[in-house]
Amino acid sequence: MFDLFRSRLYSLSVKSINLAFGQTGLSGTLPENWHPETIESEYSESSLSLKEMVQQALQNPVGTPALRDIVQPGETVCIVFSDITRSWQKTEEYLPLIVEELEAAGIDPSDITLLSALGTHRKQTEEEHRRMTGDLYDRCTVFDHDCDDAANMVKVGTTSRGTVVELNRAAVEADRLILTGGIVFHLMAGYSAGRKALVPGIASRKTIMQNHSLSLSPEKGGGSHPLIGCDRVLDNPLHEDLMEAQEFVKPDFIVNIVPGKSSPGAAVAGHYIKAHEEGIRILREQFLIPISDKRDLVIASAGGFPGDINFYQSVKSMINAGQALNEGGTMILSIRSQEGLGNPLMEEMIGDFSNITEREAFLRDNYTIGRFIAYYGCELADRFRVILVTEMDEPSLSRAGISWYGDLQQAIDAAAEIHGSTPLKCWHIPDASHSFPKV
Repeated sequence: MFDLFRSRLYSLSVKSINLAFGQTGLSGTLPENWHPETIESEYSESSLSLKEMVQQALQNPVGTPALRDIVQPGETVCIVFSDITRSWQKTEEYLPLIVEELEAAGIDPSDITLLSALGTHRKQTEEEHRRMTGDLYDRCTVFDHDCDDAANMVKVGTTSRGTVVELNRAAVEADRLILTGGIVFHLMAGYSAGRKALVPGIASRKTIMQNHSLSLSPEKGGGSHPLIGCDRVLDNPLHEDLMEAQEFVKPDFIVNIVPGKSSPGAAVAGHYIKAHEEGIRILREQFLIPISDKRDLVIASAGGFPGDINFYQSVKSMINAGQALNEGGTMILSIRSQEGLGNPLMEEMIGDFSNITEREAFLRDNYTIGRFIAYYGCELADRFRVILVTEMDEPSLSRAGISWYGDLQQAIDAAAEIHGSTPLKCWHIPDASHSFPKV
């Protein structure tokens, strides 16, 4: 059904290099003493459409009976789905398939609620709802979660770490709860989807902030927690807190989508833990690329549009490129960033402080998810020497120790001055937004 990624490492035989940049590309010439090796994946598109993938997943659930055998006629059902910022999942294609299964089991569409998991994101328009749900918008109840609507929150328990878990009443009081989402690497929880449809998806602001504050080290001045991060769940306090939270409601079924290179690549369905784990396995086999060592120089691209639409979105690529880089090493990263920094919180965390210690102190007293992502980008720039190739002209970047050029060759020449004439093995990552190197 699905040809998984096969990691590919190979040396460049020529000294020219090309990097994606927005919807075009950049080229440059490397010094003779640089010896680049490329990290990427050999990828074959699935022969199945997303509809066929989801139909197969529904027919072959992991760890549970089929959905139509779980629900009973006359029951109410709440389906949690991602908001417009996760539109790559194509909810408009797979939500109708879930509803078809429910209808086959005797569930009337008037008893189905489609609850959009906004977390702390903005409200969506009717047009956006219709885009994500198609004709279900007129057949089911569709609405956005509001993390600040206390009257529609229900406390379901308190985790061992003290997180008070408050979830949307529509999900808690439905007879059956179905979670959907897209599985990608997540800089705090290890992986998205699964339990994250609940927290932050349909949780109160209080619950979200209590859980996400676990992304910081328990010790002031310790920065981000050393056990959080992409592909990290073992002893990850934020992930473990999420796992406890979902046990208070025990979702009846999940449908999760795994990305491909340019479109959804796989689907899993079934038990809220076991099916999610199967999706993670597929994700890792696609996008995690084993490497032998870290090096002092990485030359990478965020993969072009939309991964490099702004600096805020490019933090993911910085994280992935940093996986292949020695502490204190140099990262050349091409990000067009036609929208600039892309988030006022990014502007705040970069421009209002002169060092990482000040940023952390402010974050601890004023924690939000957006501020943490912005802080994390600054923390990476504190660990590595970051040279951006970008259209941005943001003088405040220098306050985070980031240098930038509008031309790839200028960035290469700047790095060459830093590293001198000694032979230098380096990594080249053509698409750092998707490729996750790991020693």
